[in-house]
Amino acid sequence: MKLIPVYRPRETFIHGLHPLAALALYASLVAVVLVLQNPLYLAVCGLGVLSLVLLAEAGEECRPFLLLGMFMAFLVALLNPLVNRQGGHVLVYGPRLPVLGRLDVTLEAVAYGAVSGFRILLVVVLFGLASVTVSPDDLLDILSRISLRSSLSAALAVRLYPSLVVEAREMTEVQLARGERLRGGRRWQRARAHFPLWMALFRGSLDRAANIAEAMSARGFGSGRVTRRRLPLKGRDLVVLPLSLAVAAAAVFSSTGGGGYRYFPLLDNPLAGFRTWATVSLAGFFALLQVIGRCWKKWPWWRSRI
Repeated sequence: MKLIPVYRPRETFIHGLHPLAALALYASLVAVVLVLQNPLYLAVCGLGVLSLVLLAEAGEECRPFLLLGMFMAFLVALLNPLVNRQGGHVLVYGPRLPVLGRLDVTLEAVAYGAVSGFRILLVVVLFGLASVTVSPDDLLDILSRISLRSSLSAALAVRLYPSLVVEAREMTEVQLARGERLRGGRRWQRARAHFPLWMALFRGSLDRAANIAEAMSARGFGSGRVTRRRLPLKGRDLVVLPLSLAVAAAAVFSSTGGGGYRYFPLLDNPLAGFRTWATVSLAGFFALLQVIGRCWKKWPWWRSRI
């Protein structure tokens, strides 16, 4: 049984961000990717997201998300030209179907599908990077200030999942050592062999939940004032937070202020709506994060100041 990539603390600039600053960073980048339509801007965003993955040293953890995003991008790029028949440059004249009509493949539909798939790939990688670089405990601590019961339920679920996976792995190894046909054979045989495993996991999860409830009751949970852990903003957070919001605002202004890009009915020239200041701002933002992150990793004095 393979583990889903989870958060692991590391000595990197991205891992050291405050949860609010990290959420602002990733939310701003997702907004930038969804708002911008020009392929040149999206190419810069792709390079920037790759630089963030390398800066966070999370290439191995982000590999499943990258594969998932590539699969989804391939489906979008493949299906969009078949269902979207807009565009003036016909590449392939398809057959005429009774309900769907003529299945023509246009250049504009192919370009739009490829760019849409690339946008989905970036969004999936950003969400995956956020899940492996932002501490869930810190996020739940922030959520507890809004809704204590919801954050408690989420914290229990997050904490129970790793122990449940480890227990399932150990039980699977024991069953394999006993000669159970968990792999290979017919589906019915595999399902029959897995049934005791899932029942044992279900009973174990109920017992674990009861033990947690008894421990919380013995410690007097909910009978007094809740103590909260303070997590102040640092210098790096005060730099990343406003810059992330500024980049998102610049992307929205660039896309609505005459710098948009149209795929239909004919493809626009990418250089026609290309704005140098927007590209420099976007590339400079990622470059600044790289400089701060590399200095933060190399020099302890700089790390102590920010």
